[in-house]
This record gives sequence, C-alpha cells and structure tokens, in this order.
Amino acid sequence: MSEPQTEDPQHETQVQQHMQQHMQLHKEDRHFVTALARGLDVLASFRSFETRLGNAELAQRCGLPKSTVSRLTHTLTELGYLRLDPEQAKYQLGSSALALAPAAQHGVDVLAVVRPFMQELADLSQGVTSLIVRDRAQMLIFENCQSESYLTLRVAVGTRISGLTSAAGRAYLQALPGAEQRQALAAFRQQEGMDGASAQAIAQRSRAEVERQGCTTSFGEWLPDINSIAAAFRPGPALPPMTLSCSGPTAIVPAALLLETVRPRLLESIRGIEAALRAQDR
Repeated sequence: MSEPQTEDPQHETQVQQHMQQHMQLHKEDRHFVTALARGLDVLASFRSFETRLGNAELAQRCGLPKSTVSRLTHTLTELGYLRLDPEQAKYQLGSSALALAPAAQHGVDVLAVVRPFMQELADLSQGVTSLIVRDRAQMLIFENCQSESYLTLRVAVGTRISGLTSAAGRAYLQALPGAEQRQALAAFRQQEGMDGASAQAIAQRSRAEVERQGCTTSFGEWLPDINSIAAAFRPGPALPPMTLSCSGPTAIVPAALLLETVRPRLLESIRGIEAALRAQDR
C-alpha cells in the first residue's frame, strides 16, 4: 500500500497525540532536553521534502504555542534544516535535513530487498505484510504489501501501533540485547499505561514464542478480530532491528493458517533478507 498523497487528518491527530504523550513521559527526566525534542518534533511533522507547512499548522501538529513554534522554525531555518517560502509563508525541509538523507539511504536499500519477500508473504496469507520499525515509544508501519484480494485492515504507511500488543512490537523487543530491551520495554509500557508485571509477562511470553516457533503472535490483542505473526531481522550495523508482520482478519487469516502455512515461509524470508543484505554490504 502506498502512502497517501494528501494529508490525512486522522493521521495528523495521531501524530499530535503521540508528540504530547512523548513530552508527558519525559517531564520528570532532568536529562531530557525539551527544546531539542520540540525542534525534532517540528522536523518530524514534514512527511516528505515536498511538504510545506506554516507555523500555525506546525503548532497544531506539535501541540505547542505558535510563539514557541515560531522560534523553533527560525532557529531551524538559520541552521539550514528548514527553508522559508516567503510568498506562502510556509516552510520546507532544507539542505541540512537533506544532508541527513545518506544515513537514511540504507533504509531505502533495505526496502528494495525486502519488498519482494513481503509481496510473496501477502499473497500466501491473503492478508497484508508490513515492514515495521520502532518510533520512540511505539512501532511505525514503514511499508505495506497486500494480496490483490485483500479488502480490509487498511492501516496506512506511517501509522503508529502498539509496541506491546502487536506481534511486530513483541518481535522487535526480542531482537534487542538486554539493556536496550529493558529501555524499549519501559518506553512501550509507559506509552500504554501498562503496569510493570503485565509488560514483563508479555516479554517473557514473547521470548518463549521465539524460542519455540521463531516468531511472535498477536491474536486479537492489538485489534479485535485481527490475527498477526511477526519476526525480526537485523538489516546491518547501521540500522536497528526491523520486523516483518503478516496480518489479517480472523475470518480471512485464521491463526492456524498463519502458524502452519505462513510462519515457515516468514522465517525463510527473514533468512533470505539477511543473506541478501550481507551480500549487498560486501
């Protein structure tokens, strides 16, 4: 599924809520630099290099006073991360932001490798296969592939989902080393208002699933009547773990289909992706 070309009001509301929740989580952290976080949130509001946004729109998306946003956009413009279109009084990402693109290019290269595997899995499951990455205290859908017959669960690219109730978030956690896993688990737990014991129980169950069957599951836990399985892979030293998730409505994609038919091919795909990425880096 390709990203919509027009702005999605529901998506923008989710972005605003996400930013406000993120600030609330760190309010008591004396090492957290709020001004820096706000500046990064302004940059994160631009979904592409073609996007143009004014201070009022940015203030709404970031949940900040317009006066604060005006100072942030002025600073980011002076540093070259934004550039102002004086006729429209709107900003675009600037050359300094563009200079960061080579670091993100590896992610584009990964997508080129992963997409054929995703489409095969989507066709096999008759559902949707998603490439999902972590975004702070949630998981973010980076790309979707769906079968031609698939008509439901239209979750757009850029949508943020639960790190604890989704199979993708659980798979991501299990791909992290100990200290990073504890940090991510705490962030996910705080985001969702879950107590520590419940979060630990999910992590332990997910670990057992990976050891037993190579993937994590979420059957009706992320969304009612939606089944999903997921497995993580390591795209290389420059990027954190990513996850592949195969999902669909219970009526179309029952748990048995995912575990018995899709799961073996998902694990083969993960091995194939990692091998292709290693060969690419040589």
